[in-house]
Formats: sequence, structure tokens, C-alpha cells
Amino acid sequence: MNRRQWEYAVKLAEVRSFSQLSHELNITQPALSKQIGALEQELGVKLFDRSVTPLTLTPAGAYFIEEAKHLVYEEDRLLRTLEQFKSGEAGRLTIGVSPFRCMYLMPKIVKAIRDKFPHVQIVLHEDDSTALRRDMADGKFDLAILNLPVDESVLDAIPMEDEPLVLAVPNEMAESLPSTENEIDLADCKDLPFVVVAKGQEMRELFDKVCVAKGFQPHIAAEVAGGITSACALACGGIGATLLPLLLANEEAALHNVTLFTVKDCAYIRRPAVVTRHGQYLSDYAKYAIQLLTT
Repeated sequence: MNRRQWEYAVKLAEVRSFSQLSHELNITQPALSKQIGALEQELGVKLFDRSVTPLTLTPAGAYFIEEAKHLVYEEDRLLRTLEQFKSGEAGRLTIGVSPFRCMYLMPKIVKAIRDKFPHVQIVLHEDDSTALRRDMADGKFDLAILNLPVDESVLDAIPMEDEPLVLAVPNEMAESLPSTENEIDLADCKDLPFVVVAKGQEMRELFDKVCVAKGFQPHIAAEVAGGITSACALACGGIGATLLPLLLANEEAALHNVTLFTVKDCAYIRRPAVVTRHGQYLSDYAKYAIQLLTT
């Protein structure tokens, strides 16, 4: 057995397709099948049931994958720790982050880390919150920026500054809205068209909760799968109002044709945190990144 075979098996368990994984890994399907077959032969058990589509894990395979994921994580942790004892070699810092935070939060953070640790390579892995939570729990990042709550049985979290939500309304729609010092009751916006992100995304869940609390069913003019930066762009284009984190709104909305309102009596805010895995080794540059993000 070798690490590559273990990693192939773990990835195959996720995608459940030899053809898809061979494409992602840029290797031929026969070569991938040969690696998995060699692993199964050495173990003496079948890990995957190839008779069904998509392929499934056998009971032995399910057990092996869970143990293999843990061992791969522990090996990565060991190698990252030993890296600190090498002299003259650059380190590597991997951070899981959402696309919008990567765009608006991380440039200054990355610049500060590079100024202090010029030989460190910084890898920003952008993904949605569900994937980031899963991958952080699997130890694929040194740290990640996630909204609370997180699974505290696996993850440690250091809170960052809360992210208030604001309503971005196209100027021509905002003129008729009753507001006091740019604060508005969302119930007064029930007749507006709204731009929302797709169901399953955290911002959509927050928006739906706010509307339920205010007692109305919103008129959805557009739904975007790309995330809140896309929703912001459509709001700026005059399509409809959208709920945004203040961080993004401060950077984008002031430059375009929207009016920003704080939402009256809105109990829902985003509470981001820097998240690491229990027992994970933290390099000096990872600790510095955490300090920058949380102070």
C-alpha cells in the first residue's frame, strides 16, 4: 500500500465514479482502476461495489475510507510539523475561505502575512460553506473562515467581528420606501422584487428567516447560484433588493446605483470565526494569520 492509493480511494469514495475521478486527477481510467485494484488485492477485501452506478462502498470499504481519511490527516499534520524544523525552506499556509471573503477580506491579510513571512506560500481554497466545513473537519486546511456555529466535537473556533446585514435597494426603488436615517423595516419592503442566492446557502437561510419573522412571502425576481457577489451585482443593475453582509456592501454598493439600509429589529447577523481542527499543529505563520483575523 502507498499513500497515493489511499488518497485515490478516499477521493473515489467521494465522487463514486472512476471516469470522473480519472478526469479530475488527469490520469487514465485504466491506470486509476489498476491502483484501486492493487490496493484491494493487498488488503484482501473489496472496497467498492462496481456492479452498480454510481459505485458504492462495501462495508469493508466504508470502514477503510474512514480510517484512511484519519491516517492521511495525521500524516499531513506530521509533515507540517516537521516542516518547522527544516532550515531554509519555505512554508505553506492553506486557508479555506468563501469567494466573497477571499475577494474583500483576504488581500490585506495575505499582504500582512507575506510582509512578515516572505517565504511562505499562501494557498486560498475557495468553496461554499458546506464544502469548507467538511474539508476543515478532514484537516485539509491549516485554518478556515466559517460562520458560527461549527461542529465543536471536531473543530475549534475563535470568533471574528460580527458581520451585520444590510439591505441593498436600487435607487429608483428606494425613493418610495419609508425609512429613518437609512434604517428600514423589512416588512415595508414586502412589495419589492428581491435578488436571492440559491437555497442551501447560508445567506439564503438568513434571508428566509428574516422574511418569516416579518410575516411576508418575498417576490423573488432572480435567484443566483454563484453567491452573494453575484446577487450584489444584480442589485446594482437594478433588478431588485438583496440582503448583504456589511463587509461586501461597504466595498461594492457605494460605487453603484443602490441605497444601503440597516434592517430594523433584525436579530440575524453572520458570526464568522477562524476555525481549526482539534489538536492540529499551528505554525507561526498560521498563528499570525489567526491574530490578524481576530483582532
